[in-house]
Formats: sequence, C-alpha cells, structure tokens
Amino acid sequence: MPRRFTPDPYQTLEVADPLETLRTRVTLWLLPIGAGAALLAWVFSFVSRSLNAIDQIMLWPMAVGFLGLEIYLLRNPWRIRLVWQIALGFIAAYEIASVFYETSSQLYQHPDSLSPALEWFAMVYLMAFVLLSRRQALYFSAGYLLMGIMAGTIGTFLSPPLGFAAINSLAQFLLSNLTYILLLYIFAHLRRHYAQMHQMAHTDALTGLINRRAMQNRLEAELETLRREPNSVYWRRLSDKSTLSEHSFAVLLADIDHFKEVNDHHGHAVGDQVLREVAARLSGKLRSGDQIARWGGEEFLVLAPETDLAQAQALSQRLFDCIETSPVAGIQLSLSIGVACYRKGDTIAVLLSRADEAMYRAKAGGRARIELEDHPNEEISVVHTQPDTALTSEKSAKPG
Repeated sequence: MPRRFTPDPYQTLEVADPLETLRTRVTLWLLPIGAGAALLAWVFSFVSRSLNAIDQIMLWPMAVGFLGLEIYLLRNPWRIRLVWQIALGFIAAYEIASVFYETSSQLYQHPDSLSPALEWFAMVYLMAFVLLSRRQALYFSAGYLLMGIMAGTIGTFLSPPLGFAAINSLAQFLLSNLTYILLLYIFAHLRRHYAQMHQMAHTDALTGLINRRAMQNRLEAELETLRREPNSVYWRRLSDKSTLSEHSFAVLLADIDHFKEVNDHHGHAVGDQVLREVAARLSGKLRSGDQIARWGGEEFLVLAPETDLAQAQALSQRLFDCIETSPVAGIQLSLSIGVACYRKGDTIAVLLSRADEAMYRAKAGGRARIELEDHPNEEISVVHTQPDTALTSEKSAKPG
C-alpha cells in the first residue's frame, strides 16, 4: 500500500515560517561573531605558539568567508537558507578536520581533555536542526557524526597508542554527540507541531486563505517597512505627477452582495462552496506580491504593495469582473468593493476605516460597484454603477 503523503507545514504558500524573520536577524549577528571567534582563535594560538596546521590553513578562510556571507545576506536577505548552508559547510569541514588532528597528534599527549575547537562540534547539529527540515537535519547530523568518527578512527590509527584515559575521552565525546542528536530530533518534532499550530492560527479553514490575524500582521509589516525605508521604491514619482506619491500601498475590501440570501435560499453547504470558489477566483486574479485574506464572514481584504489609487482601481475592476462574469456555484453574484491607499501618517486602523467607508458607500449606492476612498485632492470616481433594484426601493434599510 503506497504511503500517504502528509503536507509539510513549512511549505505552505499562505503562512510563512514564523521563525524566518528571527532566523535572519540572528544570523546577521552570528556571522560576525563567528568571524571574530575564528580570528581570536588564530591570534591566541599564534601568540601562544600553539598554532596547528588545521588552524593555520582553515581559520583565516573561515573568518573571511563569514564576513563575505554577512555582506551577501545584507544585500540578499531572502537567500538566508543558502547562507546557512554555506556557513554550515564551513564549520562542519573545520570540525571534522579538527577531529582528525586531535586524535592523530594531540590526544595521546593530553588524554583527559579535548581541544577547544571540538567544543563547537555539537553546534553543527543545532544549526542543522534550525535550518533544515526534521528528516534532512537527522540525515545530515548522522552523516556528519559518521564522518567525524571516520576521521577520528583514521587519526587514532596514525597516533601513538592511546591509554584508557584517552579512550574514555573519545567515548564520552561520541556518546554526548549521540545524545545531542536525539534531543534535537525531539525538539524538531516540537517545532513541527508549533508550525502546524501557527498555520492553523493564521489560516482560514474554509477557504485556505490567510485569516484576519495573519493579514493584520502583514499590514503592520508593510507599514513598518514603509516607515523604515521612506526613500525606497515605496515613495516614487508617478508618471503623470511632479510630486512624490503618498500612496505606497493599497487595501481593497470586497464584500459578497446578498450573501445572507444565498445561505437562506440554498443552505449553508452551498454558502460555504460559494466562499471557497470566490476565494479561489480572487486569488487567481492577484498580481505577484498581492495578498488576500478572508477578513470575516463574506468579506475579503486584499493588500496590494507599491500600488497607487489608479492601479488599485484597475485591480479592483479585475477582481469585480472575475465574480460578475460567470455564476459562482451556479449562483449569479456580485461584489461591493471599497478601495483605500496609504497616506503619510496613517495607522492601519485609519486606512482600513477609509476602505470600510468606501465599501459601505458601494453598498448604500446600490451594491455591485467599486468605490474609491474620499481623497482630499481628487474627485472620487465610481468605477461600476449598476444599481441593485432590490435595494433602491429600500433606501432606509441598512446596507448588508
């Protein structure tokens, strides 16, 4: 019987690895620390006249390599995993070479202790389990330990005979490393469960989209990026204006018209199918970089980075058309969409409030239309105006 495939929560397209940002920040600190540790080890060994062949050959290249990776990561933060893989290779090669040197020429002289370099041997396991998937980390760690054992075995054969104290040091080293691997494997299980819980907490179970909590986080991150980089691409000149645009990103709030009637007349099962299909259609019409969430009930919120009001209007029209042009689950539907763009000094609450007000104007104006936010310098245009005959006779009714 073929083995059933279980999706890896780390590979979801909707919810990013919650440790990714922290991993990048920590790496930016660890790389210079690693370079400093390599240089200090070289300097102290040189001053004490104990610089061995391994340190003489490998410490300087490691330090330079770590600094080079630091510069590369600063310029390409999305390549964090490649940086970790290269750094992991540097350290693993150095540690395996150190095992060979220790067993071949040092252990018989100092049988009760191992060299300081080998104190970092187990650190490679931790790096592997933080960087790689659980199974990849286990295989890498087992292979790394096996290569260390092989290097130690060869070194032992080339060294003078070892006494019981030296053999005890090697046995303790081997057993402690096996213990590290087992404990980290358990930790990886816990991390996997944490990732699954994080995904569940940030994903809408019905539609598969990110939920309100996750979108709120992404809106805050977008705003923080804009505040941190005010002179970047977020503040660019528009082709038809001589002043800098203050509209660096847009939010689109879309509501399915008369959704309550769908549930009342066709049942909640059909209503759920409508929500799933609407979510799929809207997702398929987004541009690269746009993000959509189920905001609540029959509402969907789109975050459109680096988008001015005119571009947001065009995107809204595309989303509007993909629902109106053909029935959804056999039912003819329409959307009411409110559009707002970030203005300098906005909070997320203020921005969302303008989008919500625009969406309710679309509802009050007859539904099946797109409304842009009130703008202090521009006349507001209504993109699609086909009054809903079911509502025009009930002007006093609350929009829904």
